Amino acid sequence: AAVLVGLFAIFHGHAHGTELPHAVSTYGYAVGFVIGTGLLHMVGIGFGVLTQSDVGRLAVRGAGGVIALVGAAFLFGLA
Repeated sequence: AAVLVGLFAIFHGHAHGTELPHAVSTYGYAVGFVIGTGLLHMVGIGFGVLTQSDVGRLAVRGAGGVIALVGAAFLFGLA
């Protein structure tokens, strides 16, 4: 499984590398990705911590519902 994940990671990284605009600093682009990834991980950890309480579980479910509604709005061209 680790080898498979590693292969997907290589191709995923390659895809992001090919998306690099020519007029942008490579280092700035990479730093932006690292910061973005770190923030996504922190939000995920925060959601995990919230699920330790009943109120937190309800909040996480509500956030999931809002995310699903926003996704549906984009899917149907409403947003």
